[in-house]
Amino acid sequence: MGFFDFGTIFFLIAAVVIFFQLRNVLGRRTGNERPPFDPYSASRTRDQDAAQKSENVVSLPRKRMPGETAAETYAAIDAFAKPDSDLNKGLRTIKDSDPSFDPKTFVDGAKMAYEMIVMAFADGDRKTLKNLLSREVYDSFAAAIGEREAKSEKIQSSFVGIDKVDVVAAEMK
Repeated sequence: MGFFDFGTIFFLIAAVVIFFQLRNVLGRRTGNERPPFDPYSASRTRDQDAAQKSENVVSLPRKRMPGETAAETYAAIDAFAKPDSDLNKGLRTIKDSDPSFDPKTFVDGAKMAYEMIVMAFADGDRKTLKNLLSREVYDSFAAAIGEREAKSEKIQSSFVGIDKVDVVAAEMK
């Protein structure tokens, strides 16, 4: 049994034949393939047109449903704030940058966040407060909780609800 026995030669020839057959078939275009999808090609041409119109302004795409009018887009805002008021204009600016923005949903979320913050502060739950508050605000809340604990004071509270919420101003920064 040397290096060139029948089994080795057979498998070597089979491997070479398979390699050349795969090389001939794989990676070759026959003309029936779809061109590769470029998700950015349509938006690039649109962005280039906008850039040519205004040199320093980059316009973001607006997500308005097909066939939806401006009145339909801003209906929730007009119901929430008087049309042509500063509040309405600010809410429209927010809606333009975030098409999913709804003032009623925002206020409902703010109510829930307020209740969670008040109850977490009363319970001394630093972990919840850390997730809900900015670093500066959290530090002052944690300091107040620490002072309360140092004095061995306890708070017993129950959150009944919020009677009224007024949005007085809206702006994008």
